[in-house]
Amino acid sequence: MRYLILSTALLSSLLVSVGYCSAGDKTASEKFGASPHTETGDCTICHLYSAETLRSWFVFGSTKKLLNGNLNEVCRNCHGSGFGHGVGKKTKVNHANLPLNHDGEITCATTCHDMHVRTEDQKQKYFHLRRPFDSLCISCHDT
Repeated sequence: MRYLILSTALLSSLLVSVGYCSAGDKTASEKFGASPHTETGDCTICHLYSAETLRSWFVFGSTKKLLNGNLNEVCRNCHGSGFGHGVGKKTKVNHANLPLNHDGEITCATTCHDMHVRTEDQKQKYFHLRRPFDSLCISCHDT
């Protein structure tokens, strides 16, 4: 019985860490039909307004930043709590002046990631990294 409980716990944490939605047994793409991180993705998964509204020429930048909740919670809706290296921590160094929240803490989608990144670097694009992979870590870590 103990083995079954431990196996179930390990499998559950593994599924969360590979991108399964915490709200069910479907992946984010199965739940929503497509990743919201693409040009054709459903913006309302994260944002309060649709792509049509957000792309309108008369919408304020502040309106585009309105999300369906706290930034970290929006990310965790699909990525679970297994993600988020350093989220909620204050950095000792920030060589690249990466964006932090109003309390100076690391957040999911703004400090290390940029969901709307435009780059030719395939690794950076795939992981939605704010900076190229090789230089991102040294932005906060000296070694």
